[in-house]
Amino acid sequence: MTQSLDRVPHDTKGESIGTLHVVNFPCARLLTLCRPAMLNALSLEMAQHMLWLHLKRPHPSLPRSAIYILKGAGNKSFCAGGDVRSIVAHGTLCSFLRTTYQLNYHILTMPNPQVSLWDGYVMGGGVGVSVHGRYRVASERAVFAMPETAIGLFPDVGASWFLPRLKMKGLGLYLGLTGARLKGADVAHTGLATHYVPSARFCELEERLCHIDDPAKVEACLEEFAVKDLPPFTLEPHRETIEKSFALEEKTTVEGIYESLSADGGEFAMEALKLLRKASPTSLKVTLELFRRASQMTSIREAMSLEYGVIQRMSSTNEFAIGVNALLIEKTGDPQWERRTLEEVTAAEVDYFFDSVGLVPWDPEAPLETMMEARGEGV
Repeated sequence: MTQSLDRVPHDTKGESIGTLHVVNFPCARLLTLCRPAMLNALSLEMAQHMLWLHLKRPHPSLPRSAIYILKGAGNKSFCAGGDVRSIVAHGTLCSFLRTTYQLNYHILTMPNPQVSLWDGYVMGGGVGVSVHGRYRVASERAVFAMPETAIGLFPDVGASWFLPRLKMKGLGLYLGLTGARLKGADVAHTGLATHYVPSARFCELEERLCHIDDPAKVEACLEEFAVKDLPPFTLEPHRETIEKSFALEEKTTVEGIYESLSADGGEFAMEALKLLRKASPTSLKVTLELFRRASQMTSIREAMSLEYGVIQRMSSTNEFAIGVNALLIEKTGDPQWERRTLEEVTAAEVDYFFDSVGLVPWDPEAPLETMMEARGEGV
């Protein structure tokens, strides 16, 4: 028998589960990522707690549909990505990848609408826990980026699926290769955010969502707060450069992108070239091939499965260790890549990263307990 809504337990004080704060309301659950000093970077523990809550302790109104609201603590960041430095230092990268991929796919497929409040940094793993939800609300303070090529990896968490499918031709490859940042209303212009709401109204919006009496009213609520006439899209003046240089086609090469940007010679093209030259040449070539393959796939599950194999290979390379050390540990900002030029990265080396022999396959329906091995049973 379905539980009456007036009997659903809720406590406006909520409870803290590690660095995750949870508050249940009759038709909503508010989840707050609570690591403001670390820009709410996603740790293994935080990802495990989120997954455990979703799978083992869902909102008590179920089987009725409740909404999930996800935000970051403080006033600087929603989630600035995975806490790579700590994860690498503790040797828990494999567990982190398994957990986050499982979590991201659950958010994608769960019947509950998730509303993520993007106020501040939204990067890497922070994108993964939010972009797959039904609604993403960006403020003028939102800063979106997938900067993984700078540390010897590639844009993961399903980015090989959603970035190539952005409506502006070439934009996804531009963002994926360069790690360039989108800010404010630009995040909504691209479709990455579903709504644009001024930061000053986020508290009011959060209050309304938490006390909503029917999950079916979520979209109407968001539309009420959303700005209809967005500020101009700042990338529009550079559309021709992006579409020409970063078009994802069978003939596209990273070398060709360099040549196109150099020939363009404009300020925007030169800035993009500067970002590319900071990235790992290996990462650039692997990202292009990954996006090319994933753009031909018919499901995000297929794309994420491909990513999961590639990241197992890449995260065990010296390039990743070099990138993490230079940018996150010693912070020299000048990684000395093993492959210093594009010419040194051969087609055979790129193909190696897509060879699944000997890798652990991704199983999005794996029992929760297998995700918790770093902590033992339960959480």
